[in-house]
Amino acid sequence: MSKSWILVKRECLTRVKTKGFLVGTLIFPVFVLLILFLPAVFMRMGTEGVRRIAVIDFTGRLTMPLKSAAAEIRQDATGKSLYTVTAEEADSKTLASVKQTLNRRILDGRLEAFMVLSPDIFDSNRYELYAKNISNFQLNRTLNDLVTGAVSKIRLSESGLNPEFVSRLNRRVWAKTFKVGDAGAKEESGEIAFMISYIMAFMIYMVLIFYGSYVMRGVIEDKSSRVIEVLLSSARPHQIMTGKILGIGTAGLIQMGIWALCLLFVSAYGLTLVKLFAPGAQNLPIPSVSPWTLLAFVAFFLIGFFLYSSIYAAMGSIGNAESEMQNLQWWALAPIMMSFFLIFAIGKNPEGPLAVVTSLIPFFSPILMLYRISVQAVPFYQVILCFALCLVCIVGMVWLSGRIFRIGILMYGKRPTLPEVLKWIKYS
Repeated sequence: MSKSWILVKRECLTRVKTKGFLVGTLIFPVFVLLILFLPAVFMRMGTEGVRRIAVIDFTGRLTMPLKSAAAEIRQDATGKSLYTVTAEEADSKTLASVKQTLNRRILDGRLEAFMVLSPDIFDSNRYELYAKNISNFQLNRTLNDLVTGAVSKIRLSESGLNPEFVSRLNRRVWAKTFKVGDAGAKEESGEIAFMISYIMAFMIYMVLIFYGSYVMRGVIEDKSSRVIEVLLSSARPHQIMTGKILGIGTAGLIQMGIWALCLLFVSAYGLTLVKLFAPGAQNLPIPSVSPWTLLAFVAFFLIGFFLYSSIYAAMGSIGNAESEMQNLQWWALAPIMMSFFLIFAIGKNPEGPLAVVTSLIPFFSPILMLYRISVQAVPFYQVILCFALCLVCIVGMVWLSGRIFRIGILMYGKRPTLPEVLKWIKYS
């Protein structure tokens, strides 16, 4: 046991003390914070200044509705009107020269865009839009909505209907979402709740790939440098394998603990800080991550790590160089990637047969069961059954990988074939 403990400390400290570990540990929380903060900051930055829009209205009836509708579009930061609509006089003879003048104003930055509204717009449903940046989809959509609203009002008036009355009838209805739990119902944004669940699943996904690869790479490095022969002179193969898995797992647990604390901070105070940057988001509900979800987050990290690390350790003992691992590691990458992609399928119905069955498969459980727990309450018996199946699978994979590891770490030269590996399992 003391020899395994020495190997655990060696593997853990070797990685924790590296600059890459420190940088990677800090980058991910910063990345999560940027995802939450930058949209609000950019939204505020993007609304600075008034966008001037010129209108050449050949109908003679759309300019005033456009002006009044554009004045209602306000900036979140200052409350001022974001768009200013001005009318430009033109006829069939002067239209070309007026367009040239407006084009120069666009190039000079004095005008954002100008529109030409032809008399047949009510029948053709088309108008001309001139702008320096026609790929600004937000501007295009806003102007399309303004023109559509103005045209609809004229059509309603001509049909004898009251445009304001019809607008009230067609007003959109938005849901105020509440998440129901054992402690009752709490207001929470569905989009943000999904984002947090997705981020936790993504963290498990990345950690399983990265730290599994670290185990495999560590075995290959020791094997290629013949350090493994020195270790075998003072420790048994199962102690070396245990030391590598536990040591690298401890380093991963430290990193995951830091990430979990950052996630807890973001869930408690993140949107409060966002509201400081975006005053228009005052009514945005603040999501929360329950302690049980964070506990499940750490538990499934450990389950996934031990399960896949034993597989990666076996693959590392089979290969002789990292170049050979590109083909072998797909045996471990395939179920990890498949489980992550299945999130989008089970997200529609976390209680459905597909979600229940796939989340109970040990190779999919670390990601799928964690996702189900984070988005809604999972029956307790399913969680217990999932842990039991995962523990049985871990014991089996450790036993299987240990037999491959015992012989494979001393094999050099040609990569063994599948029948040879099966013989190792049988006779080791």
